[in-house]
Amino acid sequence: MKRLKLPRTLANALLADLQSGVGEGLIGAAADVPISVYPCPPADFAAVLAVIRSRGETPFARYAHAATPIADSVPTHTPYQILLAAGIKGVIVLRAFIVAGDGASWRELDIELDHD
Repeated sequence: MKRLKLPRTLANALLADLQSGVGEGLIGAAADVPISVYPCPPADFAAVLAVIRSRGETPFARYAHAATPIADSVPTHTPYQILLAAGIKGVIVLRAFIVAGDGASWRELDIELDHD
């Protein structure tokens, strides 16, 4: 299974956002490395995508508190989805998905945390 590398600080920011109650938004990247978390509801995605690009970043992923990949009712044009879910013992689990070659389905990836 292919791996997605995430900086540990970014994973911690995603978990903090989930605990804050928002638990949804976009991730920006520089040189294909995810670096920024932008908490926001889907209604604000267009504005946040503009902010990401204005900072010289590229849209990297949509993240959400969900168990399965989310159909893009609001196009984000991001290759990844990162999902935050609580396991049966209350442990928070990060799951990553990449858009498949057909552009309509998602394939799960292993997540590797990078010590940044």
